[in-house]
Amino acid sequence: MIKGCTKAAVTHASKSRIAAAVVEKDGKRWLDRDLALELWDKNTRATPGSKVRRPDPIDIPPPATKPAELKALIDALPEDQIPDLNESRARHEHYKAEKARLEALQGRGELVPASEVKAAAFKLARGVRDSIMAIPDRLAAQLAGTTDARQCHTLLTEELRVALRSLADG
Repeated sequence: MIKGCTKAAVTHASKSRIAAAVVEKDGKRWLDRDLALELWDKNTRATPGSKVRRPDPIDIPPPATKPAELKALIDALPEDQIPDLNESRARHEHYKAEKARLEALQGRGELVPASEVKAAAFKLARGVRDSIMAIPDRLAAQLAGTTDARQCHTLLTEELRVALRSLADG
């Protein structure tokens, strides 16, 4: 009775809260003491009517890691393995602040959805492509009647400039 509760309470907990600590050996059910205590503390909520009022008499040594090492370990954990409530709250507040910053940037027009940027770039590129592809249709008759290479060059250069200026102007 390490936790100061009844055998019935332990039996009930072994079916739910500390079920992972139950070990079957020779047809009998046993509890892994250390794991059961750890799961009990983790999964049992203290209630005002509880008969267990005293702390666990087993001294658990503090972790031997330094704060810097512990922070490195926590930072290396995947997103879905947040270790404790304080760290969870800190991450939650960080992401809330990040979301608020992004919403402020979007509100000021400094941040736009990628889909809008892609649509605008596609429209612009299509317009430039159409302008460049229309050059042969516009110049074919003029170039066919011209024998001067310099005049052909000037006509082509001017038409390409017009098409590229439309790209620069948007």
